[in-house]
Amino acid sequence: MNKVISKIRVTEVDGLSDALVRLYKADEGVSSDVFLKSVMDEIEKLSVSITTAIKQDKVLSNLEEADGVRDEAVKNLSTLLDGYSVFPVAAKKEAAQKLKAVFDKYRKSIITANYVSESSLIESLLEDFSKEEETLSALDGVKEILEQIRSAQDSFAKASDEYNAASTVKTESASSLKKPLLSAINDKLIPYITAMKMANSAVYADFAAKAEGEIKRVNEIVLRRGK
Repeated sequence: MNKVISKIRVTEVDGLSDALVRLYKADEGVSSDVFLKSVMDEIEKLSVSITTAIKQDKVLSNLEEADGVRDEAVKNLSTLLDGYSVFPVAAKKEAAQKLKAVFDKYRKSIITANYVSESSLIESLLEDFSKEEETLSALDGVKEILEQIRSAQDSFAKASDEYNAASTVKTESASSLKKPLLSAINDKLIPYITAMKMANSAVYADFAAKAEGEIKRVNEIVLRRGK
C-alpha cells in the first residue's frame, strides 16, 4: 500500500483522516485489535484537533477580510471628501470642508488602531456624521459611502464574534498538526494493516482495501495538482 504523499494539503489530510476513522468504526472485524485501536484513537484525536484548527484559521481569515472591507470603505470616504473640499462650487466646497473637519478627527487614528479600537472609532465617526444630515445632503455619494461603512462595520462585528467564539478552544495551528497526523497514517497505520492483511486476510482485507482506496484517491488529487 502506498503512503500518503507529503505534499497533501492540510484540508485534504483532515478529510482523509475523517474517512479512515469512519471506515475503522464501521468494520467490526478489526475492532478487537488493541494496537490498531490505539493507532486509530491517535488519528482520530489529531483529526479532531486539525479540524478545529482549520476552522480557527478560516474565521481569522474572515475577520481579516471583513476588516479590509471596512478599511476600504473608510478610504473611499476620505477620498470623496478630499475631492469635494477643492470642488469649484462654493456650496459643495463649504459642505465638504465642514464634513472633512469631522472626518479629520478620526483619519490618523483609524489607520493605526487595532481591531477593537477601530470599531469604537468607526461607531463614533458614524454618530458624528449622523448629526450633519443637512450638510450630508449637499454632497452626492457621501451618504451612500457612510451606509457602506455601517454595513462593513456590522459585518466585521459578526466576524469578530465568530472569531472570539472559535478562539475559546485553544489548539495548535493546522499546519503544525499536519505532520504528526500524516506520520500516524504513514508510519503506523499503513505498515500495520499491510502486514496484518497478509497475516490474516479474512479479518483485515476489507478494511485495508477501503483504506487503500481513500489514500489512492487523495494521492491522485495531489499528483494531478502537481502536473
